[in-house]
Amino acid sequence: MDIRSFFCGASSSKSPGHSSSSDTEDKIDSNQSDTEFLEPSPAKKRLIVHEKHAKERLTTHEKSKKITASSRKYNKKWEESFNWLMFDKNFQGAFCKVCRKRGISLQRTGGTWISKPFTNWKKAIEKMKIHAKSDIHLLSCEAEMAAATALQEGSVIQQLQQINDEEKLKNRMAIKALIRCTHFLARRHIPHTTNFDELIDLIVSCGAEDLKGFLERARLNATYPSKVAVVEFVEAVGLWAEECLLKRLRQASHFSIMADECTDVTTTEELSIFFRWVNMDGQPVEHFLDIVPLKATDAKTIYSALVEFMKDKNIQNSKLVGMGFDGAATFSGKHNGVQSLLKKISPHALFVHCHCHLLQLACVQAANATSAIKHVYITLTTLWKFFHYSPK
Repeated sequence: MDIRSFFCGASSSKSPGHSSSSDTEDKIDSNQSDTEFLEPSPAKKRLIVHEKHAKERLTTHEKSKKITASSRKYNKKWEESFNWLMFDKNFQGAFCKVCRKRGISLQRTGGTWISKPFTNWKKAIEKMKIHAKSDIHLLSCEAEMAAATALQEGSVIQQLQQINDEEKLKNRMAIKALIRCTHFLARRHIPHTTNFDELIDLIVSCGAEDLKGFLERARLNATYPSKVAVVEFVEAVGLWAEECLLKRLRQASHFSIMADECTDVTTTEELSIFFRWVNMDGQPVEHFLDIVPLKATDAKTIYSALVEFMKDKNIQNSKLVGMGFDGAATFSGKHNGVQSLLKKISPHALFVHCHCHLLQLACVQAANATSAIKHVYITLTTLWKFFHYSPK
């Protein structure tokens, strides 16, 4: 008989008047024993704690997976740090909206961020910082700010109307000097974006008082000696020269057309177009007019490009009397070549095989037939490659 049974038996033998306190004590003891029975052992406690920690580690790993997966997609928050950033759903990639709008006119070959979408999300922040410091992005931002300023203050003509006649004359002479500097660099094939501001400084230092005063009076946001300004000057001179040539071409009674296709450094197919006509003095003249991009290099595509060009420039194709192309079947084909398609709209036009191409073919054939000339040509080509690809 244990102690518990002894005391329980003793309490039960007591009188009914003393049973309430004993019953209360028995209930407390039974509750305590039940609690001790339900409490897990130390080993089970360690097992529960271990399982809890394992679940926490699994949850943390799943969260890290979700974060890693989400970081490989476009993040809208990037636009807060880079206000030029935009996402195009059609291309499923990111673009620079400033360079996409202004960059192509400043640089003909656009790469990633301009004409190609950016999709390398793993190195997104690093690549965005590099693009933000690139030359094409800085030039595009400068052009965008200049356009916004011009929009707020009005056009150049509206601003000139607010100045008196004397200042108008001085300003026009200064702008004329800037355009002549641009024309000087372009005619001599000198890089204008890197030499324009230095040429302006040289002219001012040599005593060009009108230009010096104009630059000093100009507002701080005026960017006449900048890279953006010289590009706009070149485009303006080009448009003016093209319009002058088109005016003379339209006055001619007849004309001939010459064209040839080539591939530029960006692997874009292009068609260069020349016109030859007799001017008012009776002298034959020949001028280059434009370079037209091609979607393909077949005869129908080239023919459509030539006809569309003459239509856009208001050139009457009925005045076409001559054609000069190379000897490739695409141009000189008797049935499906460009020259045969042009004869359908101008039956009297004559096709002449380009003499320059004929001379080049004759020279190549003669060089291949003579071993000495061929050896000299190979030696010169190898020597050029040696220096061209040398790392020093």
